[in-house]
Amino acid sequence: MIAPKFTRTTDWWEPKITLVVSIGFLAIYLYGNEASYSVIGFLLLLLLSISIGAVYVSLINDFTDLEDDFKAGKKNRLQGFSRVQQLLLIFTSALGVLFFTYLFWPFGIGSRFLLGAMVVYTLYSFPPIRLKKRGLWGVLADAFGAHVFPAMGIFALLSEFLIQSIDWVTLTSIGFWSLLYGVRGILSHQYLDLEYDKSVGVKTFATRFSIDKIRRVEWPLLLLEVTALVGFLIYIELYFLIFLLGIYYLYILFLNWRFGIKHVILLHPIHPNWNILMVTYYQVLLPIGLMGMLGENYSWVYLLIPVFVLIFPNDLLRNLGLIQNLFQPKEIPEA
Repeated sequence: MIAPKFTRTTDWWEPKITLVVSIGFLAIYLYGNEASYSVIGFLLLLLLSISIGAVYVSLINDFTDLEDDFKAGKKNRLQGFSRVQQLLLIFTSALGVLFFTYLFWPFGIGSRFLLGAMVVYTLYSFPPIRLKKRGLWGVLADAFGAHVFPAMGIFALLSEFLIQSIDWVTLTSIGFWSLLYGVRGILSHQYLDLEYDKSVGVKTFATRFSIDKIRRVEWPLLLLEVTALVGFLIYIELYFLIFLLGIYYLYILFLNWRFGIKHVILLHPIHPNWNILMVTYYQVLLPIGLMGMLGENYSWVYLLIPVFVLIFPNDLLRNLGLIQNLFQPKEIPEA
C-alpha cells in the first residue's frame, strides 16, 4: 500500500486488515439476505475506521519507543519530525478514532470493541502503565488490540447492521481463535526483536521466557489455534473453508519439498527461506474463499476479487510466483 512511512502500513495493512476483511465477508455470508452495495459500503467504512485506528497505534508505538530506539541506534519513523509535528499526527489520528467511535456508537457493543482496541493499545504504549514492558500482560494487550477486539468489533457491527442482533457463540468463537493467532503473532515479533529489547532493557515477555521454553509450547499453541478455527468453521457449517485449509497444508509440504521453504510457528530460523504458518491461508485463501462463496449467490461479488488482489497483492503474487516455478528449476522469486 502506498502511504506515508510514519503510518507503518507494511506492519499492518496485509497482515491485519485482510483478516478483518474475512470477518466482514463472513458476517455478510451468514446474515446478509442480500449482498447489497450498502452492505459492502458499510464494510468499507468499517475498514477505513480500522485503518485510521492502526495509524494511531503505529504513531503512539513509535512515539513511545523514540528513546529506546535512539539508544539502540534503531530507525524510528518519527525521528524526522519535530515534537510538535509528532504530537499533531497523534492528535489528528486520535480525532479520527473518536469520530468513527461516535459514528458507530448507535450500533451497540461492536463500537465498544473497536474503541477497546484503541484503549488497550494506549495502555500498551504509554507510561506509567506501558503494558509492553510487563511481560504476559503486554502479549495479551497486543493480541486483544491487534486481533481480538477488531475482529469481534467488525463482526458485531455487521451483525447489528444486517440482523439487529448478535450470535454470541459465533462472536466468542471468533474472539478465542483471534486471541490464539494474535498471541502467536506478537510472540513471533517479540522473539524477532529479542536482542534489541535486551540491549535497551525493555522487559518484554520474550526477554523473560527463554527460547528453549517457548520452543516447547510452539506446537501446542498452533494446534490449539487450528483446532479453534476448524471447530468454529464446523459450527457455522463452512466446510469449504476447511477444505481450503487442507489444500494449504498440502501446498506448504510441496514448497518444503521443492524449494526447501520452512514454515515456522513463531520462532524465526537462521534458514533464509521461511514463512510463518497460516499466514497465506489467512491473507489469501480465507478472504478469497469467502468472496467466492458469496459470489455463488451474488455474481457481482466476483468483481471484488480482482479489487482485493490489487489492494492486497504481496502474499498472493509471491505465492503465484512459487506455483509457477513449482516444477521448474528456477530460483525462488522475491516477495
